[in-house]
Amino acid sequence: MQIRSYLFISVIILSLFAGIVEAEIQPLTFGPDKASNPFWSPDGDRIVFLSFDADSGNTDIRVMDADGSEKKQLTSNASADFFLSNPWSPNGQKLLFISDRSGTYDLWSMNPDGNGKNQLTTGAHIVPWLHGPSGYGAVWSPQGDRIAYTSCWYENEDIRDMTTDGQGNELGNVNFSKIRREADIWVMNADGGEKQRLTTSGNARQPAWRPHSDEIAFLFFRSEGNEVRIMRDDGSEKRRITYVGENVGTFDWSPDGSSITYNAIALATNATQFSSALWTINADGDHKQQLTSGNIDFSPVFSPDGDGIAFLSQSRAPSSLFIMNSNGSSPVGLAPGYLNLFTVQWSPDGKNLAVSDEEEVYVIPLESPATAGGDPVSSLIIAVTGIVTIGLSSRRRE
Repeated sequence: MQIRSYLFISVIILSLFAGIVEAEIQPLTFGPDKASNPFWSPDGDRIVFLSFDADSGNTDIRVMDADGSEKKQLTSNASADFFLSNPWSPNGQKLLFISDRSGTYDLWSMNPDGNGKNQLTTGAHIVPWLHGPSGYGAVWSPQGDRIAYTSCWYENEDIRDMTTDGQGNELGNVNFSKIRREADIWVMNADGGEKQRLTTSGNARQPAWRPHSDEIAFLFFRSEGNEVRIMRDDGSEKRRITYVGENVGTFDWSPDGSSITYNAIALATNATQFSSALWTINADGDHKQQLTSGNIDFSPVFSPDGDGIAFLSQSRAPSSLFIMNSNGSSPVGLAPGYLNLFTVQWSPDGKNLAVSDEEEVYVIPLESPATAGGDPVSSLIIAVTGIVTIGLSSRRRE
């Protein structure tokens, strides 16, 4: 028994030095519908997520307790109800979502029990007809009294080219050259009133309100590469904070609003391969720091205390989920074998991560979270060691 115990400890230690921790991954959904896009409620008691029925093609919104129990379907639409960013209002009393139930993709709000559905925009075309790309949608202001959102210029209803095959059957093919993605950022009150357009170029997407501030960061799309820009919530004082040509993919504010973490995509010289590094930069554009390199890392998300960053990677097998210190040190992979995880989100207390592989929703407990203070990676190592010690003590008592 002692030999097996020591071997077990050795495996744990080796896995830590290899940068992979076999943290327990707990499924919260179990099909048959596909579950994705989990987001914690502000109090951490519930998780809202999307449910896709492959047979009907419908996407609906559901909510469950943080342990996966008490699941409830909040919407039932013949086509699509969904969200692309955190739908919870800061006080947890409203959910913001996109729906085509009015005939176009518009913004709606509802209570977390599914009641009180209210249409906020009309004919705004919140997403293009093909709504796969991230960045469209809407976000709450820190106070929850306003909403920043994207409104597209075109609905793309005529992007299909109709042809016939040799038997005379009509075929519809998507003509990607016809897809228009021009969009601007608007703001409105939480009830849909007093709408105001903040950008006019058609190149703005992915608004993100700065914590504790009246400023909004957003992606500005240009041929040289996507930039992070910041403006006041009335559209004034626009400024660029990332460098020209960096081609930013996603970004996230630090909890105190002092800095932004983002991934920048770079093509190789032969233009057939690319890498995606993670960076941080202050809100004034100073103190830029590279956190990762030589990999395809993306979707960085600050921990609730700002000391850690969770991120996803497509090039760091055997895991696609990592956490590291906010200065880029001590990256550790979680959940080895899960190579297709998406939508990583910290719980409000920093003790868990919610993820999805677009089939099911999972939670990964971080036994000693970053929010407890100190190094999040060291905390996780200490937690795993503690679990082993407890297990050995139990064995001795048997």
